[in-house]
Amino acid sequence: MSAFVPFDEKILIGYCPQGEVVEWCFPFLNNFNGLFMGTSGSGKTWTLRNMIARVYRRGTTFHIVDVKGDFQAENFISQGLGHLVSESDFNFINFSYFDGGSSLNPMQVPRSQDGGGVTMTIETVKELATKFNHKLGSTQLGYLGEVLKAVYADFGIEHEDESTWGKKAPTLADVYEKLTLVYQCIVSGLDSGSVGTIMNEIGRAKRKTLAAIRKAEDEEQDQESISLLCQEEADAASNVVAGIIKSQLSYDELGRNGIGEEWQHWNKTSVYSLRDTIGQMVDSRLFTGEASKVREGAINVYNMTNISSAHQQIMMDIIARRTFAMAVLKTKITGNADPKSAGHILVCDEGKHAKAISKQPLSPVNRIATEGRGFGLGVWMGVQQPDQVTQDQLRNFAFYFLLKTPESSSKEMQRMFSLKPNQLKQLEFRENCLYSAGQKYVCVRQFKED
Repeated sequence: MSAFVPFDEKILIGYCPQGEVVEWCFPFLNNFNGLFMGTSGSGKTWTLRNMIARVYRRGTTFHIVDVKGDFQAENFISQGLGHLVSESDFNFINFSYFDGGSSLNPMQVPRSQDGGGVTMTIETVKELATKFNHKLGSTQLGYLGEVLKAVYADFGIEHEDESTWGKKAPTLADVYEKLTLVYQCIVSGLDSGSVGTIMNEIGRAKRKTLAAIRKAEDEEQDQESISLLCQEEADAASNVVAGIIKSQLSYDELGRNGIGEEWQHWNKTSVYSLRDTIGQMVDSRLFTGEASKVREGAINVYNMTNISSAHQQIMMDIIARRTFAMAVLKTKITGNADPKSAGHILVCDEGKHAKAISKQPLSPVNRIATEGRGFGLGVWMGVQQPDQVTQDQLRNFAFYFLLKTPESSSKEMQRMFSLKPNQLKQLEFRENCLYSAGQKYVCVRQFKED
């Protein structure tokens, strides 16, 4: 494997029909975004791997969204790129619905104001919840917003205090627990402090009783003695709960005329449905499992082959947000705005998924495409045909690898890229491409000359 090389060392793409060299180089680009377009079997993914391996050796950290398993280390090595990358250069983040899979915490607050702080993170979590349950209404989303604020407050994280944003973030499991508490408050008419004390006491008593049973069994005590131990713990817990009930039914407490917490007046059916939605998100293990750890200076591969297409898009959205926040934070720390090379590149080989989550101008993939240059960030997209990219994205690519595409898209290719019919006719499967980095397109046999 070769050593790292200067960021401005040119990459040989190949030679044009006239024999002139065709090269790629960071200083040639007006931003760091690239489009790789070609139908299935055209060599698009093969071309992407070549570019990833070569640009990685120039010091760029990669974040690859892998929905088909095409970007494993062995894919690169078997393709003949072992002199550029090895297994140690990769960091695999594997998502699944089982224990041991990686997760992304959508409640992690970005550590710079560009990420919108607690307020923007809350809005993102609310949007995420609607993707799991499209029937969530405005009232339930309002409830969720208030619960999220309360959970962040429990963890000492405040929107107005940026220094708190780096604290350990809560997870959706904490939100589920808070919603359970809220629901119990509503159905019981008790305040959250009382409900929390009751639930904690029951949990404490159960744990203590189980420990006492195990000890008694080890000591070979008889069943009657063990039953007596259980009854003693039950009586102790009952006394605590009874004390709370007596305090709630006192003349002073009942004379407060319903003065209490806001959620005591919430609709219990709406809260229960919201709690069920958050429970489904927790059960998926995609947000509460082992926290994924991105490695700076590595090829980070987010393996999504074992989750559904709908969940792939959800995780892609979170990854794009995190990658954008990471680049912004790095720029803030180093003070190196508008760097000459990319510090981070997000790769989406299935661009149709990226388009599906890019319907709004401020969606994370669109923000990377339009704002990423100043933060040393870019997005590379692999698509099969022109209609799989948004207009915002299309206007912001700095370089293009156009491979063989379906005949049905010929006119669209000519229109979008100002190509002539004879240029498209030159393209052959797995043999060549039309390449451009801000200049006219040239036909080249990419990465077959070195």
